Amino acid sequence: MSAEQAQEDAWVCASQRGDALSFNRLVLKWEKTVYNAALRMLQDREDAAEATQEIFLLAFKSIRRFRCGSRFSTWLYRIAINHCITRVRRRPPGIHLSLGDAGALKPAEQLTVDEPQSAELLRSEQQRRVWNALSHLQAEQQAIIELKFFQEMTFDEIAEVLGVPLSTVKSRLYSGLEMLKTGWEIRLDRLKEEI
Repeated sequence: MSAEQAQEDAWVCASQRGDALSFNRLVLKWEKTVYNAALRMLQDREDAAEATQEIFLLAFKSIRRFRCGSRFSTWLYRIAINHCITRVRRRPPGIHLSLGDAGALKPAEQLTVDEPQSAELLRSEQQRRVWNALSHLQAEQQAIIELKFFQEMTFDEIAEVLGVPLSTVKSRLYSGLEMLKTGWEIRLDRLKEEI
């Protein structure tokens, strides 16, 4: 066991005994990861920030039920992903929020960028398109793509986090990727028609 893992385990044990300072250390360690996962699933900065607070509140309230010997990250991801899926399902149908809309550049700004800025703009635009494409998937598919590609978990770890069979994880991942592929092909066909 690494020193970092041993320290985290000590914080978890102390948190289970009611030590708020130890739980705050866990929050500091994991808040960026949880926020980024929530942001990719919810696609709204304010919603992700609010969800992150709620996720850690849920974790704090149930820390005593955490089984020592398990991985804290797996337990925390389960809380985070389930909470984000619930938030996505509660949204009214037909309303889609996009991170790219708020940060879009005006045409005049796009003309004056230098080489390093243009590379950053390209990455930002690609990221916006990926998030937009992901927003059309079911929340369960988004969760699996988040855990597989952004958190780099194995299929077995994802199945443990989500509490579903391994075959379900694979099925949802592959159907989600197929939907993304189909969506990109449709967009490319429309773009070709416009040209």
